[in-house]
Amino acid sequence: MTKDPYYYETLGQNFENFMSDYDVAQRLVLIKHFLKSKRYGSILEVGCGTGRISRCLKAVTDDLTVNDISVKLSQTVAQDLGCRFLAGDCAHLNPDKKYDLVVSSECIEHTPDPYASLRQMSALLKEKGDLIITTPNRLWYPVLAVASALRLRKFDGIENWTWPSKTQRWLRTHHFKEIYFSGCHLFPWQLPLAKKILPPFDRYGPLLYPVMINYGFSARKMI
Repeated sequence: MTKDPYYYETLGQNFENFMSDYDVAQRLVLIKHFLKSKRYGSILEVGCGTGRISRCLKAVTDDLTVNDISVKLSQTVAQDLGCRFLAGDCAHLNPDKKYDLVVSSECIEHTPDPYASLRQMSALLKEKGDLIITTPNRLWYPVLAVASALRLRKFDGIENWTWPSKTQRWLRTHHFKEIYFSGCHLFPWQLPLAKKILPPFDRYGPLLYPVMINYGFSARKMI
């Protein structure tokens, strides 16, 4: 059965209930590490959802544009933050400008082809613009499959997880340099006491990301 790319919009007010405060906080740590306290002339966030990452990005630019496949979500976040929005499928965006930074957290895995989405994000970058992505690690996909089969994981959107090693090769092939990888969540944070045990391991994300549940990267487009 073909999964609905608009599934996350249909969750409506329940969208936030499907997110973990702990997970979002750890991904924000990862993104802030990649940002390196820099300011950017213009930023596009792809897959803004309810805007939790957007608030962090708004603090480092005077020109933020938020995107989501859901018109409702992108409009709501833009209104809340006083920024621009660009609704639409991230693999087919055609904005009238390019950006100094494109950020996307936990989005590409919910698209039919994550690397097609990355190609389009690359096309939205200026020369020497930066790309920051976080996404789940394919290594852990069997756990997702079991949880879904047992109905322990209740939402049902598209899930196309990627291998960090394949993503590294893709970046090199598509003219990115200054590539830095890291990760978070060495094992599922839903387990008892995990939220107390996991943070020390996250400090070693640059070494452990190949086996972590979530990986992320920053990379600079050279042409």
